[in-house]
Amino acid sequence: MDNNHFQETHSSNNNSTQKQRYRVITGAFNDKVTADQIATEIKERYGLTVYVIPEQVKRSRSSL
Repeated sequence: MDNNHFQETHSSNNNSTQKQRYRVITGAFNDKVTADQIATEIKERYGLTVYVIPEQVKRSRSSL
């Protein structure tokens, strides 16, 4: 592999990672009140946008 090919490949990889976005998920909480309290603290302390959404819990067949 010559240097020109390596530089072109390396440059194209950088361009694709610059467009990539990443999400930070902090965790799950036992109730909405606690989740809302943590969300408020994160918003106020760090100025981030925070969403509180219900977690989808899969039910096992034995609980049907």
